Amino acid sequence: METVRGKKIVVQRATPRMLEAGLCGLWIAVAGENFERIHHAPTTSVMHRQQFINHEFGHMILNQEQELLSAERVALLAPLIPMDAIVYALSRTRFSDEQEALAEAIGDQLALIMLHDGPLAAHGTQTGFGRVL
Repeated sequence: METVRGKKIVVQRATPRMLEAGLCGLWIAVAGENFERIHHAPTTSVMHRQQFINHEFGHMILNQEQELLSAERVALLAPLIPMDAIVYALSRTRFSDEQEALAEAIGDQLALIMLHDGPLAAHGTQTGFGRVL
């Protein structure tokens, strides 16, 4: 996904403030940074963590670079990010709208591909991740 986006993707656990606000996933881009961020709710399951990430990848694949959270709201959740530098932020707080359903379906497809390609990927073989794109 970093190759497709042309920048590094930093994955981090959601902050307590984000969790208090009810977020389980957040994709955010900040002007002037050469990376994008994905924050996810904490989980002890590696597969659940990956599914949070895959869901945000689904938004990226759909090219949903629109602001669903206001800059003011992101600044409350992530106060170290300058409000005027926030380019877009997509958060997952519910699963009922079409955009969330599409991102989740793509995330599920990525998970299936990763499961199928896992043994090959361990040996450096190019996997089918690009089939979703």
